[in-house]
Amino acid sequence: MSKRVIYWICQILGWGLYTLFLIGMMALFGGEETITSSTLVLQLIIYVGLVLFSHLFRLHILKRNWLDLSIGKLIPRAILGTLVTAIVVQTFIHLIIYHFFPLSGITGFSWAGFVAYVFNVFVVLILWASIYFTIKFVEKTRKSELEKLELKTALQEAELMILKNQVNPHFLFNALNNIRSLILIEPEKARKMVTHISDLLRYSIQFNASEKVELQAEIEIVKDYLQLESIQFQDRLRYSFDIDPATEKIEIPPMAIQLLVENAIKHGLSIQKTGGEILIKAEIANGHLLVQVTNTGQLSQSAKREGIGLKNLVERMKILFGSFAEFRLENSSENMVSAILKIPTS
Repeated sequence: MSKRVIYWICQILGWGLYTLFLIGMMALFGGEETITSSTLVLQLIIYVGLVLFSHLFRLHILKRNWLDLSIGKLIPRAILGTLVTAIVVQTFIHLIIYHFFPLSGITGFSWAGFVAYVFNVFVVLILWASIYFTIKFVEKTRKSELEKLELKTALQEAELMILKNQVNPHFLFNALNNIRSLILIEPEKARKMVTHISDLLRYSIQFNASEKVELQAEIEIVKDYLQLESIQFQDRLRYSFDIDPATEKIEIPPMAIQLLVENAIKHGLSIQKTGGEILIKAEIANGHLLVQVTNTGQLSQSAKREGIGLKNLVERMKILFGSFAEFRLENSSENMVSAILKIPTS
């Protein structure tokens, strides 16, 4: 149902109820003998006048853009406009019942009676205007909040896309450097690396437009990535997975675990002469998904600063999950470092 139809239903029914109220008051205080054909016609004329001129007052409000005014500027205009409308309504009623369509049994015209009738209509129209402006301001507030929410969502989506587009070139740059180092001395390994990179890029392109992916899909691509890196590191890289099956369908930001594993290799294993181990673990605890990537190494004070990849991951989690998600990077033992993602499951 359109707003225009709703307005006219409220307009007609609202003033109709007011007219019935007046008739009821006449019968209550004046007795049934006051309900005559003349008084009923009079109430009908009053009803038509209120419907017509309150609507014209509304058109004036819209034409002058009073709904865009501040409260301080609106109130005096509304009071003056309501008073003028009340005078016009009573002038309309008096012209009909005393000049154009005289009614029998109606008391004669007097200025005191005219002023009293104007005051009565003024009070009723003040109530009408208050209800109308309240409804309009509530609608305006809701519309403004909705527009702000839509704008915030659009900005977050744009920011999320920018952050994801920063992560993917970062990974690609590292992978291509690895190929360049092997393409002349070990072309067979280089070809295998190209195959793994192809799988990784296919995953990246496929889910680039997605805010989240299932953890199972992310783990599969991490396995491809580790196979890719193990060609370069050989026996210096050892890795294992401990994935709770209950976590496989939970959605996480794409390339999140891959980034943590890449970070573990770049800043942990690659600087160890004998290499080291990486353990990727996922479990559910207290309504949250816990993803932990643990690797051989130790964090120095200078190394604790987050790189662009980790900063972007934190920003992506903040956009997607708000304050319910956490990220920690810490020394978990004397020779191990852990990167921990905490993501709400619902």
